Amino acid sequence: MDVHVNLILSQCNQRLYLLKLLHYQGLSSFQLDQVSHAIIVSRLRYALPVWSGFLSTDLINRIQSMLKQLFKFDYTTSLISFQDLINSCPVDLFQCMKRSNHCLHHVLACYESHSDRLRPCGHSYTVWHKNAPLLILR
Repeated sequence: MDVHVNLILSQCNQRLYLLKLLHYQGLSSFQLDQVSHAIIVSRLRYALPVWSGFLSTDLINRIQSMLKQLFKFDYTTSLISFQDLINSCPVDLFQCMKRSNHCLHHVLACYESHSDRLRPCGHSYTVWHKNAPLLILR
């Protein structure tokens, strides 16, 4: 997990430099707030409900210090805490995918009966099936 967080934090540090350049170009604090949420906070929020449970206190503190730097250098209008990021992430993506009008519902369209030797998983969907059509985006 350390390698993953180090990669994310190094990307965020590179983007802090970009924010510094934009600040020197004269962007307003509102515009810097929007850009910082778009390029840094969104990077931290990506799949956060999945990997946040595996973080040590040291890694959480490093992420929190990145968020404090955003506020210290006036790139965000309010101080964002790591706990606020976790609370703002949708944890019910799978529940949304089960609805027929969701764009990822076709991935779950295959049903499979499970044998008794497997533990129950709470639904009858499979994520991948060998005969499922492959979606290719261009």
